[in-house]
Amino acid sequence: MEPIRTCIVCRKKRNKNKLLRIVSDINGNAIYDSKQNCNSRGIYICKSKECIERVFSLINKKKLNLKISINNDSLIDTLKYVENELGE
Repeated sequence: MEPIRTCIVCRKKRNKNKLLRIVSDINGNAIYDSKQNCNSRGIYICKSKECIERVFSLINKKKLNLKISINNDSLIDTLKYVENELGE
């Protein structure tokens, strides 16, 4: 059975492989964990344009609360990269 994770934006529960995983390095920079096997705490976001755009909006409004420490600028850069990879 595939592990279930929750999107930090829409709070929908999905199979782990249906979500983007972003982890934090030791300096607090965001890293896209495409293989979902980094040994670090991470956040999950739906692979939809809506959820990615809502993360940008939450960062701009300073309302993004995460349980892990991730630099907002690096998170924005990482999500823009992922967005381009997805062709969104």
